Amino acid sequence: MDAVKAEIIHSILVDNLEQAKTLIGPSPKGLKELAKLVRKTVAHPLPLAQWESPLPPIITTSVSYTCGIGCEMCNAGFSDKTRLFDQYKYLSLKEFDALSSWIKSASHVALVGLGETLDSPHIEYFLNSLKDKVSIVSTSGMPLNITVIEKLIKSQLHYLNLSFDGKTTAGHGGARETYTKKFWKKVGLVQKIKQSLKVSHPFLHLTIAVDHENIEQLDEILLSAQNHDIPSADLIYMVPHTRPLYEKSVFPQWEDSKEKINAVIKTWNQSGMHVRFFEKLKIEATPKTCHFVDKHIMFNLNRQRPDLCCGSLDMPLAIGNLKPEDYWNSFPFRYFRSLHFSESRAELPEICRSCWVLNPKNLKNSFGNQPRNYSEAICLEWYNHASQLKLEQKIGASASFFQKVIRTTPDSELKGKAWFHVGEISLQKNRPEEALNHMEKAVQFCFDHALAFAYLSLLYRLVGKDKVQDQGKSPDYEYMNFFKPIHISDAKSLPSVLVKNT
Repeated sequence: MDAVKAEIIHSILVDNLEQAKTLIGPSPKGLKELAKLVRKTVAHPLPLAQWESPLPPIITTSVSYTCGIGCEMCNAGFSDKTRLFDQYKYLSLKEFDALSSWIKSASHVALVGLGETLDSPHIEYFLNSLKDKVSIVSTSGMPLNITVIEKLIKSQLHYLNLSFDGKTTAGHGGARETYTKKFWKKVGLVQKIKQSLKVSHPFLHLTIAVDHENIEQLDEILLSAQNHDIPSADLIYMVPHTRPLYEKSVFPQWEDSKEKINAVIKTWNQSGMHVRFFEKLKIEATPKTCHFVDKHIMFNLNRQRPDLCCGSLDMPLAIGNLKPEDYWNSFPFRYFRSLHFSESRAELPEICRSCWVLNPKNLKNSFGNQPRNYSEAICLEWYNHASQLKLEQKIGASASFFQKVIRTTPDSELKGKAWFHVGEISLQKNRPEEALNHMEKAVQFCFDHALAFAYLSLLYRLVGKDKVQDQGKSPDYEYMNFFKPIHISDAKSLPSVLVKNT
């Protein structure tokens, strides 16, 4: 995609049709149908305006890309290595400062690592910039020692989120007894230093990745947490990314696992400990909304295209020079909200529909041998043939082959691209309502298709279709109720604590 075409699409996605019209000019090359729509709709009302939203209250940023633990379940790439890149280990101060416009409006900021968060040499700087926020640091706990703990206290960290999974080969420590003993020793050290310094912060919180191996240990782990003055815990799935990990997960025994986890949550909440599962007090078999949608944004490696969730969904728009509010309320975001907060899930992105969050019992489909009537190579051959027919203006034959691809391909991205071409053909036939439906299918299966989104935005203006079901529905902000602001005592001058360095 050349630079001018990319700029035109960008202008449309951020609702700047006057700029798009200027960039297109009088003789649009390769953008004839798009140019027609821009000229027709430049003065039309903003589509899906009711789905604008306040900036996300929760900002998450990765700060470290190194880790020495080597968990089998790690989907960041550390199961067999200690660093992701040779020349890039940590988030720089400049990169962190670039998030200031996002952080400004947030109430909660979580520092995480694609690796080990506390490997970053800049944690103090980050936390000192976040003293008016609810700050959260996630860690395995292994880097904790007197010096590190004192720095976290002095920097007024609110919450220290400790990842520990008990004795499971997939998780932290790989079921080694020595790791378990070391972990609880680190926890004890934190509490001892807090007591010595007469401070209550940071509050400790536990996150447990539940799988088939440790599900029977949950009571034991939570009892240990309670005995170490950890008042709260999150249970999450160990989300598999390989077939062997799937066999170790809770998903092959989904119903039984769900009942066991819910029983644990109920028991420990009744005992006074605050335990939840993805912000809920009970596992929902089919949650009405995603746990992640519309309340936080995550800045990982590609900081121009932040993540909306922990999955593989990519937005079709880069931040560039956009203000946070303009990016957050661009057309793709408004459309995304309209899908998630309406009654029907029929048009949700395929990535969302097949995600373990909304459909946990269907995760097996990602690791099974699905029957395929045609090979991917044959479908790609049909797609290329259809594309050539379209170039030759043989649009009837072209549409027929694209439909054949749609019916048979197992590849969601290829299916989305085929729907896009069928949508363009509908526009050539002057069928805008039909084109809108096809473009919706295009982004459903290929959500990062920027040109399809540009067409969809314009077609919404032209056809006037608006999703208004459940208008005004907002996400559940249980996260903020869980990690509440706490009073931090003056910690500018800390005495040395004479405890053996661990």
